[in-house]
Amino acid sequence: MKKKLKKMLERTTLDDRLVAGARRIADKTTVDDRLFSAAKKVKHEIRKNIAKAVLAAFGFMIALVWRDVIKEGVNKMVEFMGVIGDGYTFTLITALVTTIICVFGIIYVSRWSEK
Repeated sequence: MKKKLKKMLERTTLDDRLVAGARRIADKTTVDDRLFSAAKKVKHEIRKNIAKAVLAAFGFMIALVWRDVIKEGVNKMVEFMGVIGDGYTFTLITALVTTIICVFGIIYVSRWSEK
């Protein structure tokens, strides 16, 4: 009887060790899951920020192309109004007319995007 009891106690000790080891592994797994989840979030944020940067670059390229078109159109309007000349005054008038046109464009696009 003592031998059976001793073996049962030894098994219990072994089982306790196994349970403790399993708990340690489970704890590590939880940490790994948290790290994996955090890494996934970081990856998502990086992709989102890269996408924003690329879209901003495309928008900047569009703005550069339209800049030339708007500038040429405003120059033609200023010449048509009879203000012909070189220098600061001509550049100032062109900048003011361009600003006014662009402000109206921003207001129009802002209202359009809200719909």
